[in-house]
Amino acid sequence: MANLTLSDIAQKLGISKMTVSRALRGEKHLQACLREKIIRTATELGYRPDPEITKLMTHMRRVRKSPSPRTLAFIWAEREPEEVVKSSWSQQLVLGAHRQAKKLGFQLEEFHLATRGMTGRRLSSILEARSIPGFILSPLISRSRGHVSMTWEKFSSVVIGLGYARPALHRVHHHHYLGMMTALRMLKKQGHKRIGLYCGSTINERMFRAWSASFLAHHPLSEPGELLALRKTQSKADFLTWLRKTRPEVVMDGGHIVKAWLESIQQVKRPRHVTLGWHASMPEVAGIDQQAEVLGAAAVDLLVAQYQQNERGIPATPKIVMTEGVWRDAKD
Repeated sequence: MANLTLSDIAQKLGISKMTVSRALRGEKHLQACLREKIIRTATELGYRPDPEITKLMTHMRRVRKSPSPRTLAFIWAEREPEEVVKSSWSQQLVLGAHRQAKKLGFQLEEFHLATRGMTGRRLSSILEARSIPGFILSPLISRSRGHVSMTWEKFSSVVIGLGYARPALHRVHHHHYLGMMTALRMLKKQGHKRIGLYCGSTINERMFRAWSASFLAHHPLSEPGELLALRKTQSKADFLTWLRKTRPEVVMDGGHIVKAWLESIQQVKRPRHVTLGWHASMPEVAGIDQQAEVLGAAAVDLLVAQYQQNERGIPATPKIVMTEGVWRDAKD
């Protein structure tokens, strides 16, 4: 049927146009059998929503004034408030999330699972009592895999990072494989070949070994061998032993752990330091800026999309959204 409208579907079923509209928007308070019947009839008749009208209606719902903005939650899985303040990466992450939430007409409130006496179940009850419909769960820091016992079925949710073993939820994370590839290509372009990576094995496992895989796939040397050093426990003594044995021109790490160790070397020429976790507080070190604020904004986008589509619980088909970092040159 050409130019099929909601009125045509309503007339076919002998119901109101508003009931059809509510069913096609996925409103849950309609009787399940009626909603399924409307959707089935619309599909059989070949109904397709006009994308421009859908876009307009979404915009109108977004800007419709209410007494106060809808609150969403940002849950820190491991870090206490004082730890968040000390971490520039965490500050960037949550700032990007706050800004994007405000831009979309929401406000973000932070919660901490590491607070004494707090559990996933208790926090779920608090969010439900506050009528907070969804939350973002921060990345794991101390371990490669983990689980949080939230009452998932009651909320829209997004997790940041790949460290959560279950359940399978919508998530966003930095494109670590691409970040490593970009760093290696920049260093190769600058004439470096003996490029080493010294970092913790936990962080590499948490990202499904993206750094090590990209390092081996894109390294200027066909067989980098011991230039790849993944350590369960990192120490200055181990680092210096590895350094003397492999003699890299450049040392990459996942943050800034080797910076002080390199500076302590008493020799005229020491390896160049490049980080895969660049941040503005150390502009003298080149590396990959993971753009944590972009990551936080992407998490909000994914959460708000679920809220607007009335999606709750564990998704049948989880989405993974990856954000790109950028190369930052060192500043003297």
